[in-house]
Amino acid sequence: MKIVLDAMGGDHAPEEIVRGAIRASRSCHSELILVGDESKIQPLLQAEPPEREIQVVHTDEAISMDDPAGPSLRQRKRASMMLAANMVRDGQAQAFVCAGNTAALHQIALTGVGRLPGIKRPALAAVFPTHPTPSIALDMGANADCRPEWLLQWAVMGSVYARLVLGRDNPRVGLLSLGSEEGKGNSLVAAVTPMLKGSGLNFVGNVEPTGFFRSQVDVAVCDGFSGNLILKTGEAVAEWFMGQVRQAAGSSPRARLGGWLLRPALRSLAQSHDHSEHGGAMFLGLRGLVIKCHGRAMARTIENGIRVAEEILVSRLLAQMEQSLAQEAAPSEAMPCPKD
Repeated sequence: MKIVLDAMGGDHAPEEIVRGAIRASRSCHSELILVGDESKIQPLLQAEPPEREIQVVHTDEAISMDDPAGPSLRQRKRASMMLAANMVRDGQAQAFVCAGNTAALHQIALTGVGRLPGIKRPALAAVFPTHPTPSIALDMGANADCRPEWLLQWAVMGSVYARLVLGRDNPRVGLLSLGSEEGKGNSLVAAVTPMLKGSGLNFVGNVEPTGFFRSQVDVAVCDGFSGNLILKTGEAVAEWFMGQVRQAAGSSPRARLGGWLLRPALRSLAQSHDHSEHGGAMFLGLRGLVIKCHGRAMARTIENGIRVAEEILVSRLLAQMEQSLAQEAAPSEAMPCPKD
């Protein structure tokens, strides 16, 4: 198995991307490939030699975090993100891990890697540490403006993912909204509700964010704009809360003693809510495996992103998902999606 990384994508590229690959080389079994500026990558590899050789594919062009998605990206044929996606398309790699521009990655993955049959739009799916059991939510930011048919397809893919990866026999699917009562929500929620009711999925209705974090559903479906806000708000609140706990634990001698006693439990809590521990989110609906890491990804995040990619490859999730989608008759077959 080969996993390719965009060494130039992310706020801390290429340093943290390369360090993450070096760390992953000590534990993963896949061949790793870094795509990017060799003059910047090689000194990092020489300063901290990897456990096993890491291949470097040179290009001096990269897509920045600020570059807008659009037709102009098609001209960036030598960009590191484009070359990495094309390697998955051409079978030169089986997975692509990237911390770069989400909108650009979505567009490039669509054209470079391609979609599963019948899937109109891939969705960014993230597993959340909801309590008492983890849950999946999609879309987390790939599609800001959505059509009801897309959410229906995402519900099908999310249900398959929850069954195959999370081990849920009959995943509960919920529609993320501002109220649990039917009829609450915007026009998109109103339009997709009857579609989900007639889909054959275990649709349990609307779910509020509080209900989602209490594991009232196994799969939460929403547009990418709302999903990205929930993702980033959750990260911000977790970081703020842990900061407040650390501050309180050092406020007095008694508090410091209590903090010392609670340190193992607090460390475990912090790790469970740290995005770097989860590696990244998967684009569901693509022919190949693409893992999107946080734009602020450090080496630990990249290392875990590679680990997640390898685990998914070993599980043959993509092949099982394509087979399951065919067996369950993907929504696009039952109800044609309008053309762009």
